[in-house]
Amino acid sequence: MTRREFSLLLRKYQENRASDEESRIVEYWYSLLDSEPDELSEKDWQKFENRLWKKLQNQIFDIHSPIIVHFWQKQYFKIAIAASIILTSIFGFLYYDSIQNIAEKISFKKEEDTKLHHVINSTQTIMLLTLEDGSKVKLKPLGEIRYPKHFSTENREVYLTGEAFFDVSENAKWPFLVYTGKIVTKVLGTSFKINAPKNSKDIEVAVKTGKVAVYELKYENSKLNNYKGNGVILKPNHRVTFLVENNTFITGLVENPTIQIEKIQKEIPSFSFDDTPLSVVLQKIEKAYEIDIEVENSLLNDCPLTANLNNKTLFSQLDIICAVIEGGYEIKGTTILISGKGCE
Repeated sequence: MTRREFSLLLRKYQENRASDEESRIVEYWYSLLDSEPDELSEKDWQKFENRLWKKLQNQIFDIHSPIIVHFWQKQYFKIAIAASIILTSIFGFLYYDSIQNIAEKISFKKEEDTKLHHVINSTQTIMLLTLEDGSKVKLKPLGEIRYPKHFSTENREVYLTGEAFFDVSENAKWPFLVYTGKIVTKVLGTSFKINAPKNSKDIEVAVKTGKVAVYELKYENSKLNNYKGNGVILKPNHRVTFLVENNTFITGLVENPTIQIEKIQKEIPSFSFDDTPLSVVLQKIEKAYEIDIEVENSLLNDCPLTANLNNKTLFSQLDIICAVIEGGYEIKGTTILISGKGCE
């Protein structure tokens, strides 16, 4: 590339006339100086351009030992011509090769800037987005999401910062992936919430319906391999918090578990019991919320329960049950453990 071609490409980029490939090239050049000119005077622009050109030349000659040819010495004139041609070829090759390497090693955040839609919710209300596949995203204030206009044929990938609720269109052959910091959440068709604040070291995923897999992002040979890191599987009403500092997943239940109506024929079950064994009561609650409940003492299973638990939250129901059996409950990960002495 000649000095004039270099100058023309910079001007083309500044006037927003450059192609996507040309823009990526210029942005790479700017990254060498860790700066990008905004509005400079003609004099300052010339200084910036000269400094950038010099930086590019230095990069090439740092890689290869300098070749000094005195063209005025006739015996070396032909060598000089040949050397200049070789150096021009090397410059072009290295320039192209460096761009290729940058493209392979560049982070997804850099790629988003050139390939993906970037939506920032700067309002005070939830923003509703509909993606190409029909999936819905409720983006909370201060949230940011990046996604392609057209998903690839292999998967559906989006990138989130902040908090959002996803209602994903079901397609078992077309995985939906949400990248948030150091984790990726993979779903086939479900609804869930992700909270990945900019200034927080922890990321939370909570599932409302369906099932998701949450993995720590891992790289192998500088390439992203989503499924080699440690991870967890979440069912409805489960949540996990990923502690970034020590790469640890901590599982639990969501703050307010909801009844999985679709799994029980779209009818809200009745939680009115009359002298019903506790084992039957707990089985009905387990089925409705799709969560695991265990009793610490098997004698509790035969304890009779008479109570109306309709229109109560899950944890309110458990409070009432434990008051009747004179016991208590604990949340152990994603399982609820009921304790007590049993009934006489």
